[in-house]
Amino acid sequence: MAVKAFGGGWRRGRSGGVTHQTIAGTTAFFAIQHRQTANGSLHPSPPPCTASQASPAGVDSASADHRSVWVAVMAPPSDGPAGRQPVGSVTDDGRIVTSGPGDRSGDIGWRLLGKLWAIVLAAGLGFGAILLPAVLVLPLLAAALVFPIEQPLSPLAELVINFVFGQILAMGGIAAAYLWATGKDRSFVRIRKPTLFHLLVIAVAPFAVLFAIGTINLISFSLGVQAASHSLLNFEGIDPTFYLLLIPFMILVVGPFEELLYRGVIQTRLTNSFSRPAAIVLASFIFVPIHLTAYSSAGASPVQVLAAFAALFAGSVIYGALYEWTENLTVVALAHGLTNSIQLGFIYLISTSEELQELANQATVLIGF
Repeated sequence: MAVKAFGGGWRRGRSGGVTHQTIAGTTAFFAIQHRQTANGSLHPSPPPCTASQASPAGVDSASADHRSVWVAVMAPPSDGPAGRQPVGSVTDDGRIVTSGPGDRSGDIGWRLLGKLWAIVLAAGLGFGAILLPAVLVLPLLAAALVFPIEQPLSPLAELVINFVFGQILAMGGIAAAYLWATGKDRSFVRIRKPTLFHLLVIAVAPFAVLFAIGTINLISFSLGVQAASHSLLNFEGIDPTFYLLLIPFMILVVGPFEELLYRGVIQTRLTNSFSRPAAIVLASFIFVPIHLTAYSSAGASPVQVLAAFAALFAGSVIYGALYEWTENLTVVALAHGLTNSIQLGFIYLISTSEELQELANQATVLIGF
């Protein structure tokens, strides 16, 4: 009489002896290994995978290895097999192992090193967006010197070039490179279609940001410091409609690409090593300095620039909190673009109204420009 157990793993033969029919069947149902943890409890380990389970069908292992070096440097932490590696080693997803198996506290030195590495990486990504446009524009400058190319003189043309190299290529390129290097998709930066509630938040958030900026600037006025104005106000002899032409760029380029890098990538990466409030503050400290050239080009004093940075920091913290609250990059990107658009619209109004000319300088500084 033959006896089968769970798919024919074992069979009793005619002679009464037990023979092994297949290892796979018994492994799947009976061969459960146990590992001893630090607290002495036993946990079942999954059965070893077969060769067909080692990698999904159609996945090229060479392409996976192609990003391994990048992933080890760029990627956020994960809670996978890190505990099985020695303290101080770097996991495949880029985390510095700070504790051994069963040790949840970890060594304080390694924990601090892991947090420091997260800050260095975030700062490198953020400040890279300042340096990269200069590198990208060098071939254009060289071509203008070698070939008789007429350089654009209109302020709008200059700003369009700045948007292309500064936002699209630099910020967008760095964000895309990070996602590619770490094997992430857009779910990492949490891009989703906004709901009706999100649309309401988008409509209200710009006024909250402008209120915060105005409050900081009023405090600066009370201390005898006038915050530096944005370089957009330094163009002379331009038609006021120039500011209206910039509104589409603010909504479609500036807001989305700045938020993609500084909130979607940098702040999200920091939340893997810090609490959300700490990540918001750190990301804002990295975000503010990218506006240095915009606020210092008119010969403003360092104190005036710092006053403008304080207002920008307040707005950046609101953007960061908004991103963590809604968990939707689309919301904060549109809110950022609308905030800039409201500022431009206000500048247009005071530029075309003689009654408001005397208040123009104070008002533009108050709203953050």
